[in-house]
Amino acid sequence: MGRKFWIIFLKSIGLFAAGVALGYLFYYFFKEQSAYIIERFKVLQQFFGVNEYSEGMTFFRVFITIFVGNFISTILYFVLGYLRLSMPVSFISGLFISIFLFSGIVRHGISIPTEVIILSSTEMLYRIITISSGGYIHKYRLSNKVVPILSISVVIILYIAASFYEIIQIFK
Repeated sequence: MGRKFWIIFLKSIGLFAAGVALGYLFYYFFKEQSAYIIERFKVLQQFFGVNEYSEGMTFFRVFITIFVGNFISTILYFVLGYLRLSMPVSFISGLFISIFLFSGIVRHGISIPTEVIILSSTEMLYRIITISSGGYIHKYRLSNKVVPILSISVVIILYIAASFYEIIQIFK
């Protein structure tokens, strides 16, 4: 049964990597348009109540914003996996995260900081595990409870670690 999860997971990772490659190509040829796409995405974030960090925000507000925002996105990834959308969502996630990271070079005028790469990689890893778990549960139900319990446990650990890492990076 674990092998079936790994197949779903590896397909998701492969499509995520393909999305990253295409996103990089898009950024390479359309740098300004990439930055524009990210700026438009900020409007969508604000529509859902997710605020970008700004100077003077309290620790508690940053903590809640990060934990709630990451929790909502993690639940959405699980639901999308359960709805058997893990493959297109993995590809689109890779495309978007690639454009987001590389457009930061244009938007901020600096190379991508190592801590941003670590944080983004960790967040995408637990989201891909989450979407794979949703797809596994939909396809195989709970015939083997160890696989979903173990994968969801790993997601929780990575979710908490990434959230605290992000808070530490903001307040250091």
